[in-house]
Amino acid sequence: TEMSEVAGYDVFGHFVPTGHAGGDLFDLVVLGEELFILMGDATGHGFGPALSATQMQAMLRVAFRCGANLEEAYLHVNNQVAEDLPDDRFITAFMGFLDLSRNEIRYHSGGQGPILHFRATDESCHWFRPTTFPVGILELQETGQAEVLKMAPGDLLVLLSDGVYEYESNQGVQFGEDRVAQLVKYHHRLPMAELSRQILRATLEHGEGVSQEDDITLVLVKRLSEENG
Repeated sequence: TEMSEVAGYDVFGHFVPTGHAGGDLFDLVVLGEELFILMGDATGHGFGPALSATQMQAMLRVAFRCGANLEEAYLHVNNQVAEDLPDDRFITAFMGFLDLSRNEIRYHSGGQGPILHFRATDESCHWFRPTTFPVGILELQETGQAEVLKMAPGDLLVLLSDGVYEYESNQGVQFGEDRVAQLVKYHHRLPMAELSRQILRATLEHGEGVSQEDDITLVLVKRLSEENG
């Protein structure tokens, strides 16, 4: 569990492994005037995926320390992972930068979705699909255009791994997007650490009696509004 101190924002990340070495990862780190947001999920179970996820995280940190921008870092890591990983292995990953002065998130999402943007003005949930291929599927020459999310006061970015959306009840019903949307609408005023707990609790209650098959990762970013700032 990790929280970065970010002025004007409430930021929270949490990882619940399945018990065997998993392949989920997240990063929330302030670099200059920006917050780097990463959530990834490497295919498969065991040490292979865990290793590839950690390697990707390390490669990204090095790239940014060397002054690479989001696109350069994404390409470098993608092409390195494509070279290193076996053909049936890849990593889905959301990588973005929150510009703290402009309150905008520029991101690429390699196969990682759904991405949820909660808008406080009308308390509505907006879902976004991945923008490009998962990391490491094929070598790329360019990343394509980054997507931009504007974060108004009270807005949330909610990144949850498949471990939440695909958690099945004992009737085989997945937890799904609608339940997540309801929880976010109902609890969006809570601190993000508490919202994370509510989502996790609801997921595990939904799957009561069913063992956790997949890592669960939650990354929550909220722009504080004046009243709760």
